[in-house]
Amino acid sequence: MQPKERQISLGKIALAIIVAVVVSSAFWFGANTTTNLVPTSVLSTSPDYFITQVTVKKFDQEGALVETLNAEQTLHYIAEAKTILEKPSVERRIEAGKWQAQADKGLIEDGSNDILLTENATATKQHLGSDDIRLVADNVHYLDKDQTLTSYGNAALLSTQGETSAEEITTYLHSEEVLMTGSVRGKYETIR
Repeated sequence: MQPKERQISLGKIALAIIVAVVVSSAFWFGANTTTNLVPTSVLSTSPDYFITQVTVKKFDQEGALVETLNAEQTLHYIAEAKTILEKPSVERRIEAGKWQAQADKGLIEDGSNDILLTENATATKQHLGSDDIRLVADNVHYLDKDQTLTSYGNAALLSTQGETSAEEITTYLHSEEVLMTGSVRGKYETIR
């Protein structure tokens, strides 16, 4: 290679390096690392994950089925420590019988066994040795610690004896006890 050709080659290499540095610098300084494709406000209110067509089964230590939870979709929000359920249905078996409930929506807080069913909630309690009772309300709340189903918001209890409405109706799962509070009204059939 002659000195003139070597000089042209070195010039081309130097030009290529300068172009690469300029392009890289333009890209590096032009890229804003704080720019998100989705606004932060949207991300903070979005679920961190969702699952569709959910079936969860819970068993006791002897392997007997205790609870079945079905939902069309679950949406988990880690910032709020909760899971929203779409079209949930729950069936829980207890020694005294079982209960079933469903609604349009539901909520489970992280670390809790309580289930809040909202929007067109219904629950049926089947207690051994007695007739079934049905709770209908805007909301039905299963409290695991108390072993109760509490309905509120247009709450009504339907049984073979008739219909009772109240602001809040609580039924204890291990007994036939029902507690009604606030403006209790009823319609009953007479026994002939």
